Amino acid sequence: MNTSLRIAGTLLPFAVLFAAFLIFKMDALRASVSAWLVEFVLVLAFYRMPFLKSLEASLWGNLTMWTGFLVLYTGQIFGQAYRSTGLLEILLNSIRSMLPSRDLEGRSVALVTLVGGFIGAFNGFATYPVAIPGLVEIGFDGVQATTSYLVYFSWTLPFDSLFIAPNISNAASHVPVVDIVRVAGLLIIPLIFLSLLGFIKILGFRFFQWKSQALFWLTGIANVSAIVLFTQVWPAYYILTMIAGAVISLAGLYVYGRIAKRKAAKTSSGAAVAHPSCSGRELFKAFAPLILGVIIVVVTRFASVDAWLKHFQFGVAVWGYSSISINIFTTAGFYIFVTAMVCYLFRNKKAHAAKDFVVASKRSWRSLATLSVGSAAVYLMVDSGQIALLGKTIAKGGTFVYSCFYPVVAFLGGMAFGQGLPGDFLFSRMQVSIAPTIGIPLMVLVGIITVVTMGPPNALKPTQIAYSSSLANVKGRDGEIFRICLPWVMLQLVVTAILSVILVYCWK
Repeated sequence: MNTSLRIAGTLLPFAVLFAAFLIFKMDALRASVSAWLVEFVLVLAFYRMPFLKSLEASLWGNLTMWTGFLVLYTGQIFGQAYRSTGLLEILLNSIRSMLPSRDLEGRSVALVTLVGGFIGAFNGFATYPVAIPGLVEIGFDGVQATTSYLVYFSWTLPFDSLFIAPNISNAASHVPVVDIVRVAGLLIIPLIFLSLLGFIKILGFRFFQWKSQALFWLTGIANVSAIVLFTQVWPAYYILTMIAGAVISLAGLYVYGRIAKRKAAKTSSGAAVAHPSCSGRELFKAFAPLILGVIIVVVTRFASVDAWLKHFQFGVAVWGYSSISINIFTTAGFYIFVTAMVCYLFRNKKAHAAKDFVVASKRSWRSLATLSVGSAAVYLMVDSGQIALLGKTIAKGGTFVYSCFYPVVAFLGGMAFGQGLPGDFLFSRMQVSIAPTIGIPLMVLVGIITVVTMGPPNALKPTQIAYSSSLANVKGRDGEIFRICLPWVMLQLVVTAILSVILVYCWK
Protein backbone atom coordinates (compact mmCIF):
# COMPACT_ATOMS: atom_id res chain seq x y z
CA MET A 1 0.00 0.00 0.00
CA ASN A 2 1.52 3.36 -1.04
CA THR A 3 1.99 6.31 1.28
CA SER A 4 -1.00 8.31 0.01
CA LEU A 5 -3.40 5.46 0.67
CA ARG A 6 -1.91 4.88 4.13
CA ILE A 7 -2.33 8.55 5.04
CA ALA A 8 -5.91 8.49 3.74
CA GLY A 9 -6.52 5.42 5.88
CA THR A 10 -5.11 7.22 8.92
CA LEU A 11 -7.49 10.13 8.44
CA LEU A 12 -10.52 7.96 7.72
CA PRO A 13 -11.50 7.27 11.38
CA PHE A 14 -11.43 11.02 12.05
CA ALA A 15 -13.64 11.64 9.01
CA VAL A 16 -16.05 8.97 10.26
CA LEU A 17 -16.19 10.66 13.66
CA PHE A 18 -17.08 14.03 12.11
CA ALA A 19 -19.64 12.47 9.78
CA ALA A 20 -21.28 10.58 12.64
CA PHE A 21 -21.86 13.84 14.49
CA LEU A 22 -22.60 16.25 11.66
CA ILE A 23 -24.41 14.08 9.11
CA PHE A 24 -25.88 11.13 10.96
CA LYS A 25 -26.38 13.05 14.23
CA MET A 26 -25.22 10.16 16.39
CA ASP A 27 -24.52 10.52 20.09
CA ALA A 28 -20.93 10.45 21.37
CA LEU A 29 -20.90 6.73 22.18
CA ARG A 30 -22.22 5.55 18.82
CA ALA A 31 -19.93 7.97 16.96
CA SER A 32 -16.89 6.62 18.82
CA VAL A 33 -17.94 3.01 18.19
CA SER A 34 -18.27 3.77 14.48
CA ALA A 35 -14.76 5.26 14.34
CA TRP A 36 -13.31 2.29 16.23
CA LEU A 37 -14.99 -0.23 13.93
CA VAL A 38 -13.59 1.54 10.86
CA GLU A 39 -10.11 1.59 12.41
CA PHE A 40 -10.41 -2.09 13.38
CA VAL A 41 -11.26 -3.04 9.78
CA LEU A 42 -8.40 -0.88 8.48
CA VAL A 43 -5.73 -2.57 10.57
CA LEU A 44 -7.04 -6.00 9.64
CA ALA A 45 -7.42 -5.39 5.90
CA PHE A 46 -4.60 -2.96 5.06
CA TYR A 47 -2.04 -3.26 7.86
CA ARG A 48 -2.36 -7.04 8.14
CA MET A 49 -2.55 -7.04 11.92
CA PRO A 50 -3.78 -10.42 13.21
CA PHE A 51 -7.32 -10.40 14.59
CA LEU A 52 -6.17 -11.44 18.08
CA LYS A 53 -3.42 -8.81 18.10
CA SER A 54 -5.97 -6.14 17.16
CA LEU A 55 -8.18 -7.15 20.08
CA GLU A 56 -5.19 -7.12 22.43
CA ALA A 57 -4.24 -3.61 21.28
CA SER A 58 -7.80 -2.42 21.91
CA LEU A 59 -7.84 -3.91 25.41
CA TRP A 60 -4.36 -2.61 26.22
CA GLY A 61 -5.47 0.86 25.18
CA ASN A 62 -8.15 0.67 27.86
CA LEU A 63 -5.73 -0.56 30.50
CA THR A 64 -3.24 2.24 29.88
CA MET A 65 -6.05 4.78 30.37
CA TRP A 66 -7.03 3.48 33.82
CA THR A 67 -6.48 6.89 35.40
CA GLY A 68 -8.88 8.48 32.90
CA PHE A 69 -11.61 5.99 33.75
CA LEU A 70 -11.10 6.58 37.46
CA VAL A 71 -11.24 10.36 37.11
CA LEU A 72 -14.40 10.21 35.00
CA TYR A 73 -16.17 7.91 37.42
CA THR A 74 -15.16 9.67 40.63
CA GLY A 75 -15.99 13.00 39.01
CA GLN A 76 -19.58 11.84 38.65
CA ILE A 77 -19.61 10.65 42.28
CA PHE A 78 -18.27 14.00 43.47
CA GLY A 79 -20.81 15.96 41.44
CA GLN A 80 -23.72 13.94 42.79
CA ALA A 81 -22.45 14.17 46.38
CA TYR A 82 -21.81 17.92 46.17
CA ARG A 83 -25.33 18.52 44.84
CA SER A 84 -27.27 16.13 47.08
CA THR A 85 -25.64 17.41 50.27
CA GLY A 86 -26.72 20.98 49.46
CA LEU A 87 -23.15 22.27 49.21
CA LEU A 88 -23.52 23.28 45.57
CA GLU A 89 -26.49 25.43 46.53
CA ILE A 90 -24.39 27.20 49.16
CA LEU A 91 -21.58 27.79 46.66
CA LEU A 92 -24.02 29.25 44.16
CA ASN A 93 -25.60 31.44 46.84
CA SER A 94 -22.18 32.77 47.81
CA ILE A 95 -21.65 33.82 44.21
CA ARG A 96 -25.16 35.29 43.97
CA SER A 97 -24.57 37.29 47.13
CA MET A 98 -21.82 39.26 45.39
CA LEU A 99 -24.08 40.21 42.48
CA PRO A 100 -27.53 41.64 41.80
CA SER A 101 -30.24 38.98 41.83
CA ARG A 102 -31.09 39.49 38.14
CA ASP A 103 -27.51 39.72 36.86
CA LEU A 104 -27.37 36.47 34.87
CA GLU A 105 -24.21 37.59 33.07
CA GLY A 106 -22.32 38.21 36.29
CA ARG A 107 -23.53 35.07 38.04
CA SER A 108 -22.68 32.78 35.12
CA VAL A 109 -19.23 34.28 34.45
CA ALA A 110 -18.41 34.31 38.17
CA LEU A 111 -19.46 30.66 38.49
CA VAL A 112 -17.29 29.26 35.71
CA THR A 113 -14.34 31.55 36.41
CA LEU A 114 -14.10 30.76 40.11
CA VAL A 115 -14.99 27.08 39.86
CA GLY A 116 -12.73 26.61 36.83
CA GLY A 117 -9.87 28.30 38.67
CA PHE A 118 -10.06 27.10 42.26
CA ILE A 119 -11.31 23.56 41.63
CA GLY A 120 -9.84 23.12 38.16
CA ALA A 121 -6.35 23.83 39.47
CA PHE A 122 -6.48 20.49 41.27
CA ASN A 123 -8.76 18.50 39.02
CA GLY A 124 -10.42 19.64 35.83
CA PHE A 125 -13.01 16.88 35.72
CA ALA A 126 -14.27 17.88 39.15
CA THR A 127 -15.37 21.26 37.76
CA TYR A 128 -17.91 19.85 35.32
CA PRO A 129 -20.26 18.40 37.97
CA VAL A 130 -20.30 21.80 39.70
CA ALA A 131 -20.30 24.31 36.83
CA ILE A 132 -22.74 22.67 34.42
CA PRO A 133 -25.51 21.92 36.97
CA GLY A 134 -24.79 25.37 38.41
CA LEU A 135 -25.50 27.03 35.07
CA VAL A 136 -28.71 25.03 34.80
CA GLU A 137 -29.76 26.21 38.26
CA ILE A 138 -29.05 29.81 37.25
CA GLY A 139 -31.62 29.39 34.48
CA PHE A 140 -29.98 28.13 31.30
CA ASP A 141 -31.13 25.02 29.47
CA GLY A 142 -29.00 21.88 29.44
CA VAL A 143 -27.57 22.36 25.95
CA GLN A 144 -26.59 25.98 26.65
CA ALA A 145 -24.97 25.01 29.95
CA THR A 146 -23.06 22.13 28.36
CA THR A 147 -21.84 23.89 25.21
CA SER A 148 -20.92 27.17 26.90
CA TYR A 149 -18.85 25.46 29.57
CA LEU A 150 -17.13 23.12 27.11
CA VAL A 151 -16.04 26.16 25.11
CA TYR A 152 -15.04 28.22 28.16
CA PHE A 153 -13.10 25.50 29.95
CA SER A 154 -11.00 24.69 26.87
CA TRP A 155 -8.40 27.35 27.67
CA THR A 156 -7.68 25.84 31.10
CA LEU A 157 -7.04 22.27 29.91
CA PRO A 158 -3.26 22.59 29.41
CA PHE A 159 -2.90 23.91 32.97
CA ASP A 160 -5.54 22.22 35.12
CA SER A 161 -5.28 19.09 37.30
CA LEU A 162 -1.94 20.17 38.78
CA PHE A 163 -0.48 20.71 35.29
CA ILE A 164 -0.94 17.08 34.36
CA ALA A 165 -0.64 17.77 30.60
CA PRO A 166 2.84 19.42 30.78
CA ASN A 167 3.93 16.59 33.05
CA ILE A 168 2.72 14.03 30.51
CA SER A 169 4.57 15.96 27.80
CA ASN A 170 7.69 15.92 29.96
CA ALA A 171 7.44 12.15 30.45
CA ALA A 172 7.24 11.67 26.68
CA SER A 173 9.93 14.15 25.59
CA HIS A 174 12.05 14.85 28.71
CA VAL A 175 11.74 18.59 28.07
CA PRO A 176 11.64 20.36 31.48
CA VAL A 177 8.10 21.22 32.58
CA VAL A 178 9.13 24.85 33.12
CA ASP A 179 10.14 25.17 29.45
CA ILE A 180 6.93 23.54 28.25
CA VAL A 181 4.91 25.90 30.42
CA ARG A 182 6.69 28.95 29.01
CA VAL A 183 5.66 28.10 25.45
CA ALA A 184 2.18 26.95 26.41
CA GLY A 185 1.60 30.17 28.38
CA LEU A 186 2.18 32.34 25.31
CA LEU A 187 -0.12 30.21 23.17
CA ILE A 188 -2.94 30.20 25.69
CA ILE A 189 -3.35 34.00 26.02
CA PRO A 190 -5.58 34.51 22.93
CA LEU A 191 -7.54 31.35 23.80
CA ILE A 192 -8.57 32.91 27.12
CA PHE A 193 -10.38 35.72 25.33
CA LEU A 194 -11.79 33.45 22.59
CA SER A 195 -13.17 31.04 25.21
CA LEU A 196 -14.78 33.87 27.15
CA LEU A 197 -16.28 35.33 23.98
CA GLY A 198 -17.74 31.95 23.01
CA PHE A 199 -19.15 31.45 26.50
CA ILE A 200 -20.90 34.85 26.46
CA LYS A 201 -22.31 34.43 22.95
CA ILE A 202 -23.58 30.87 23.45
CA LEU A 203 -25.50 31.95 26.55
CA GLY A 204 -27.16 34.66 24.45
CA PHE A 205 -25.69 37.76 26.12
CA ARG A 206 -25.06 40.91 24.11
CA PHE A 207 -21.31 41.26 23.93
CA PHE A 208 -21.20 45.07 23.63
CA GLN A 209 -23.43 45.76 26.65
CA TRP A 210 -21.55 47.21 29.59
CA LYS A 211 -22.02 44.11 31.74
CA SER A 212 -20.62 41.75 29.14
CA GLN A 213 -17.76 44.11 28.36
CA ALA A 214 -16.89 44.57 32.04
CA LEU A 215 -16.97 40.83 32.76
CA PHE A 216 -15.07 39.94 29.59
CA TRP A 217 -12.15 42.28 30.22
CA LEU A 218 -12.16 41.86 34.00
CA THR A 219 -11.90 38.06 34.05
CA GLY A 220 -9.89 37.87 30.83
CA ILE A 221 -7.21 40.27 32.01
CA ALA A 222 -7.18 38.61 35.45
CA ASN A 223 -6.34 35.22 33.95
CA VAL A 224 -3.90 36.66 31.43
CA SER A 225 -2.11 38.44 34.30
CA ALA A 226 -1.77 35.12 36.12
CA ILE A 227 -0.46 33.47 32.94
CA VAL A 228 2.16 36.16 32.41
CA LEU A 229 3.25 36.16 36.05
CA PHE A 230 3.55 32.42 36.55
CA THR A 231 4.56 31.14 33.11
CA GLN A 232 6.81 34.00 31.94
CA VAL A 233 8.00 36.10 34.89
CA TRP A 234 8.20 33.37 37.55
CA PRO A 235 7.78 30.13 35.59
CA ALA A 236 9.25 28.05 38.44
CA TYR A 237 5.98 28.72 40.32
CA TYR A 238 3.73 27.63 37.46
CA ILE A 239 1.62 25.54 39.81
CA LEU A 240 0.04 28.79 41.13
CA THR A 241 -1.26 29.93 37.72
CA MET A 242 -4.88 28.79 37.91
CA ILE A 243 -5.34 29.72 41.56
CA ALA A 244 -3.84 33.17 40.99
CA GLY A 245 -6.21 33.76 38.08
CA ALA A 246 -9.19 32.82 40.24
CA VAL A 247 -8.05 35.05 43.12
CA ILE A 248 -7.55 38.09 40.85
CA SER A 249 -10.91 37.39 39.19
CA LEU A 250 -12.61 37.16 42.59
CA ALA A 251 -11.29 40.58 43.58
CA GLY A 252 -12.44 42.07 40.30
CA LEU A 253 -15.86 40.41 40.51
CA TYR A 254 -16.35 41.81 44.01
CA VAL A 255 -15.77 45.35 42.68
CA TYR A 256 -18.02 44.63 39.70
CA GLY A 257 -20.72 43.37 42.07
CA ARG A 258 -20.64 46.53 44.15
CA ILE A 259 -21.05 48.70 41.03
CA ALA A 260 -23.75 46.44 39.56
CA LYS A 261 -25.73 46.52 42.82
CA ARG A 262 -25.71 50.31 42.83
CA LYS A 263 -26.98 50.38 39.26
CA ALA A 264 -29.65 47.80 40.08
CA ALA A 265 -30.80 49.82 43.10
CA LYS A 266 -31.17 52.97 40.96
CA THR A 267 -33.18 51.20 38.26
CA SER A 268 -35.52 49.74 40.89
CA SER A 269 -36.59 53.28 41.96
CA GLY A 270 -35.25 52.92 45.45
CA ALA A 271 -36.87 49.58 46.14
CA ALA A 272 -34.82 47.11 48.13
CA VAL A 273 -33.15 44.42 46.08
CA ALA A 274 -32.96 41.06 47.84
CA HIS A 275 -29.74 39.11 47.53
CA PRO A 276 -29.15 35.57 48.75
CA SER A 277 -26.60 35.40 51.53
CA CYS A 278 -24.66 32.68 53.32
CA SER A 279 -23.46 32.54 56.90
CA GLY A 280 -19.83 31.93 57.66
CA ARG A 281 -20.70 28.45 58.90
CA GLU A 282 -22.42 27.59 55.61
CA LEU A 283 -19.52 28.90 53.56
CA PHE A 284 -17.14 26.78 55.62
CA LYS A 285 -19.25 23.71 54.88
CA ALA A 286 -19.21 24.37 51.13
CA PHE A 287 -15.48 24.93 50.90
CA ALA A 288 -14.28 22.45 53.53
CA PRO A 289 -14.30 19.38 51.23
CA LEU A 290 -12.48 21.35 48.53
CA ILE A 291 -9.90 22.66 50.99
CA LEU A 292 -9.33 19.16 52.31
CA GLY A 293 -8.84 17.89 48.76
CA VAL A 294 -6.23 20.59 48.22
CA ILE A 295 -4.46 19.66 51.46
CA ILE A 296 -4.35 15.99 50.49
CA VAL A 297 -2.82 16.82 47.12
CA VAL A 298 -0.19 19.07 48.72
CA VAL A 299 0.67 16.54 51.43
CA THR A 300 1.16 13.73 48.92
CA ARG A 301 3.75 15.92 47.16
CA PHE A 302 6.04 15.82 50.22
CA ALA A 303 9.04 13.62 49.52
CA SER A 304 8.52 11.37 52.56
CA VAL A 305 4.82 10.85 51.87
CA ASP A 306 5.45 10.25 48.17
CA ALA A 307 8.09 7.64 49.01
CA TRP A 308 5.69 5.87 51.39
CA LEU A 309 2.86 5.85 48.84
CA LYS A 310 5.12 4.25 46.26
CA HIS A 311 4.91 1.05 48.32
CA PHE A 312 1.35 0.65 46.99
CA GLN A 313 2.49 0.86 43.37
CA PHE A 314 2.48 -2.19 41.12
CA GLY A 315 3.13 -2.88 37.46
CA VAL A 316 1.05 -4.57 34.81
CA ALA A 317 2.45 -6.00 31.58
CA VAL A 318 0.67 -8.37 29.18
CA TRP A 319 0.86 -9.36 25.49
CA GLY A 320 4.41 -8.07 25.18
CA TYR A 321 3.63 -4.44 25.97
CA SER A 322 5.88 -2.42 28.28
CA SER A 323 4.77 -2.46 31.90
CA ILE A 324 2.55 0.35 33.17
CA SER A 325 2.57 1.50 36.80
CA ILE A 326 -0.64 1.63 38.81
CA ASN A 327 -1.07 3.34 42.18
CA ILE A 328 -4.63 4.08 43.20
CA PHE A 329 -3.57 6.33 46.10
CA THR A 330 -1.64 8.84 44.01
CA THR A 331 -4.10 9.30 41.17
CA ALA A 332 -6.37 12.34 40.85
CA GLY A 333 -9.42 10.05 40.93
CA PHE A 334 -8.58 9.03 44.49
CA TYR A 335 -8.44 12.66 45.63
CA ILE A 336 -11.81 13.32 44.02
CA PHE A 337 -13.34 10.28 45.70
CA VAL A 338 -12.08 11.33 49.14
CA THR A 339 -13.41 14.84 48.56
CA ALA A 340 -16.79 13.38 47.58
CA MET A 341 -16.99 11.31 50.77
CA VAL A 342 -16.06 14.31 52.90
CA CYS A 343 -19.09 16.16 51.49
CA TYR A 344 -21.35 13.98 53.64
CA LEU A 345 -19.54 15.09 56.80
CA PHE A 346 -20.43 18.72 56.03
CA ARG A 347 -23.81 18.16 54.40
CA ASN A 348 -26.34 20.95 54.62
CA LYS A 349 -29.30 18.66 54.04
CA LYS A 350 -30.11 14.97 54.31
CA ALA A 351 -28.27 12.81 51.77
CA HIS A 352 -27.48 9.10 51.35
CA ALA A 353 -24.06 8.11 50.03
CA ALA A 354 -25.21 4.68 48.82
CA LYS A 355 -28.11 6.15 46.85
CA ASP A 356 -25.87 8.83 45.32
CA PHE A 357 -23.34 6.15 44.37
CA VAL A 358 -26.00 4.30 42.38
CA VAL A 359 -27.19 7.49 40.67
CA ALA A 360 -23.64 8.48 39.73
CA SER A 361 -22.89 4.99 38.41
CA LYS A 362 -25.94 5.04 36.14
CA ARG A 363 -25.06 8.50 34.88
CA SER A 364 -21.41 7.69 34.15
CA TRP A 365 -21.67 4.51 32.09
CA ARG A 366 -22.04 6.24 28.71
CA SER A 367 -19.02 8.50 29.18
CA LEU A 368 -16.97 5.54 30.44
CA ALA A 369 -18.02 3.44 27.45
CA THR A 370 -17.15 6.31 25.10
CA LEU A 371 -13.67 6.58 26.61
CA SER A 372 -13.28 2.81 26.29
CA VAL A 373 -13.81 2.64 22.53
CA GLY A 374 -11.79 5.84 22.03
CA SER A 375 -8.82 4.37 23.90
CA ALA A 376 -9.12 1.19 21.85
CA ALA A 377 -8.94 3.17 18.59
CA VAL A 378 -5.86 5.07 19.83
CA TYR A 379 -3.74 2.00 20.36
CA LEU A 380 -4.80 0.42 17.11
CA MET A 381 -3.42 3.52 15.39
CA VAL A 382 -0.25 3.35 17.49
CA ASP A 383 0.44 -0.33 16.90
CA SER A 384 -0.16 -0.03 13.16
CA GLY A 385 2.30 2.91 12.91
CA GLN A 386 -0.28 5.27 11.40
CA ILE A 387 0.50 8.24 13.66
CA ALA A 388 4.27 7.95 13.17
CA LEU A 389 3.81 7.81 9.40
CA LEU A 390 1.69 10.94 9.42
CA GLY A 391 4.31 12.90 11.35
CA LYS A 392 7.19 11.83 9.13
CA THR A 393 5.23 12.66 5.99
CA ILE A 394 4.42 16.19 7.12
CA ALA A 395 8.03 16.76 8.27
CA LYS A 396 9.25 16.18 4.70
CA GLY A 397 7.66 19.51 3.75
CA GLY A 398 10.14 21.45 5.86
CA THR A 399 9.79 23.90 8.73
CA PHE A 400 6.97 26.05 7.37
CA VAL A 401 4.80 23.17 6.18
CA TYR A 402 5.33 21.22 9.38
CA SER A 403 4.63 24.18 11.67
CA CYS A 404 1.42 24.89 9.73
CA PHE A 405 0.01 21.39 9.55
CA TYR A 406 1.19 19.44 12.57
CA PRO A 407 -1.01 21.50 14.98
CA VAL A 408 -3.99 20.38 12.88
CA VAL A 409 -2.92 16.73 13.16
CA ALA A 410 -2.38 17.13 16.89
CA PHE A 411 -5.81 18.72 17.17
CA LEU A 412 -7.42 15.70 15.51
CA GLY A 413 -5.49 13.39 17.79
CA GLY A 414 -6.49 15.34 20.87
CA MET A 415 -10.13 15.22 19.80
CA ALA A 416 -10.21 11.48 19.22
CA PHE A 417 -7.86 10.27 21.95
CA GLY A 418 -9.99 10.24 25.10
CA GLN A 419 -9.45 13.37 27.18
CA GLY A 420 -6.46 14.39 25.07
CA LEU A 421 -3.71 13.01 27.32
CA PRO A 422 -2.93 9.97 25.13
CA GLY A 423 -2.65 12.28 22.13
CA ASP A 424 -0.46 14.65 24.13
CA PHE A 425 1.92 11.82 25.05
CA LEU A 426 2.06 10.30 21.56
CA PHE A 427 2.61 13.54 19.66
CA SER A 428 5.09 14.88 22.23
CA ARG A 429 7.14 11.72 21.89
CA MET A 430 6.97 11.99 18.11
CA GLN A 431 8.65 15.43 18.22
CA VAL A 432 11.86 14.04 19.76
CA SER A 433 12.99 12.53 16.46
CA ILE A 434 11.46 15.20 14.22
CA ALA A 435 12.75 18.38 15.94
CA PRO A 436 16.44 17.90 14.97
CA THR A 437 15.61 17.10 11.33
CA ILE A 438 13.67 20.33 10.71
CA GLY A 439 15.61 22.62 13.05
CA ILE A 440 12.80 23.59 15.43
CA PRO A 441 13.56 23.67 19.19
CA LEU A 442 12.01 20.65 20.86
CA MET A 443 10.57 22.73 23.71
CA VAL A 444 8.58 24.82 21.21
CA LEU A 445 7.11 21.79 19.44
CA VAL A 446 6.22 20.06 22.71
CA GLY A 447 4.72 23.24 24.17
CA ILE A 448 2.51 23.64 21.11
CA ILE A 449 1.47 19.98 21.29
CA THR A 450 0.50 20.39 24.96
CA VAL A 451 -1.88 23.22 24.12
CA VAL A 452 -3.29 21.94 20.83
CA THR A 453 -4.09 18.40 21.97
CA MET A 454 -5.72 19.53 25.22
CA GLY A 455 -7.40 22.91 24.70
CA PRO A 456 -9.05 23.66 21.32
CA PRO A 457 -10.48 20.15 20.74
CA ASN A 458 -12.03 19.96 24.21
CA ALA A 459 -15.56 20.83 23.13
CA LEU A 460 -15.54 18.22 20.33
CA LYS A 461 -14.12 15.28 22.27
CA PRO A 462 -16.75 12.52 22.32
CA THR A 463 -15.84 11.62 25.90
CA GLN A 464 -16.27 15.20 27.07
CA ILE A 465 -19.58 15.60 25.25
CA ALA A 466 -20.97 12.39 26.75
CA TYR A 467 -19.74 13.31 30.23
CA SER A 468 -20.99 16.93 30.12
CA SER A 469 -24.39 16.17 28.62
CA SER A 470 -25.05 13.56 31.31
CA LEU A 471 -24.45 16.19 33.99
CA ALA A 472 -27.13 18.42 32.45
CA ASN A 473 -29.50 15.47 31.90
CA VAL A 474 -29.46 16.14 28.14
CA LYS A 475 -30.25 12.96 26.19
CA GLY A 476 -29.94 12.38 22.46
CA ARG A 477 -28.57 15.85 21.67
CA ASP A 478 -24.84 15.14 21.44
CA GLY A 479 -24.85 16.01 17.74
CA GLU A 480 -26.44 19.38 18.49
CA ILE A 481 -23.82 20.06 21.15
CA PHE A 482 -21.09 19.18 18.64
CA ARG A 483 -22.48 21.55 15.99
CA ILE A 484 -22.87 24.48 18.40
CA CYS A 485 -19.28 24.13 19.64
CA LEU A 486 -17.73 23.49 16.22
CA PRO A 487 -17.33 27.12 14.97
CA TRP A 488 -15.74 28.23 18.24
CA VAL A 489 -13.39 25.26 18.21
CA MET A 490 -12.37 25.98 14.61
CA LEU A 491 -11.68 29.61 15.52
CA GLN A 492 -9.46 28.51 18.40
CA LEU A 493 -7.60 26.08 16.13
CA VAL A 494 -6.95 28.70 13.43
CA VAL A 495 -5.65 31.26 15.94
CA THR A 496 -3.47 28.65 17.65
CA ALA A 497 -2.05 27.40 14.35
CA ILE A 498 -1.14 30.94 13.24
CA LEU A 499 0.49 31.74 16.56
CA SER A 500 2.33 28.40 16.46
CA VAL A 501 3.99 29.35 13.17
CA ILE A 502 4.99 32.72 14.62
CA LEU A 503 6.49 31.07 17.72
CA VAL A 504 8.42 28.55 15.64
CA TYR A 505 10.12 31.26 13.59
CA CYS A 506 10.66 33.64 16.53
CA TRP A 507 12.30 30.92 18.62
CA LYS A 508 14.64 29.63 15.87
